Amino acid sequence: MIEASPQQLVQQARRRDASSGGAFGRLIALYEKTALSLAYSILGDAGLAGDVTQEAFLRAWQRLDELDEPQRFAAWLGRIVRNLALDARRSKRPTASNDSAEFDPPADDDPSRQVEDREMSDRIERALAMLDEQTRSAVVLRYYQNLSSRQIGEILEMSAAAVDMRLSRARTELRDRLAWADPATNGTK
Repeated sequence: MIEASPQQLVQQARRRDASSGGAFGRLIALYEKTALSLAYSILGDAGLAGDVTQEAFLRAWQRLDELDEPQRFAAWLGRIVRNLALDARRSKRPTASNDSAEFDPPADDDPSRQVEDREMSDRIERALAMLDEQTRSAVVLRYYQNLSSRQIGEILEMSAAAVDMRLSRARTELRDRLAWADPATNGTK
């Protein structure tokens, strides 16, 4: 069976008949992880990112007829997610803990290794949080979702070259921050 392209799925979903829910469901399956990653990169809270993603897909479904270029669904959805996440961040109440389930390292039987992995994950999250929102989003979409610079550029509304420049600067900044925070390298340079 030949799989429909995202553009074809958008066109099918617009029909609003019995097959349209299935087509939109396939769009959700295609873009859910990317939308969650984008929301999480802005909010830093997995639960809130899930809520924002759910709301973004609902709005996309309700406004599907407003999308002039079905081939740009990913970028359009990305803008919806970003706007909702930014709104949620502005109105976010402080929480007692930072839910970081999205980036938890894999389980390991060695307790000391688990502590080291958790500490490294925490350092990475703190370093990512210091990046500006656009750069942090680009990093998360590249390294957690394996999207190309072109795809990231569509979602973040910038050129692929601008994405590459942000990623290059982010790698340097993250490397410097993580090396500085690594007790094994402190004082040995």
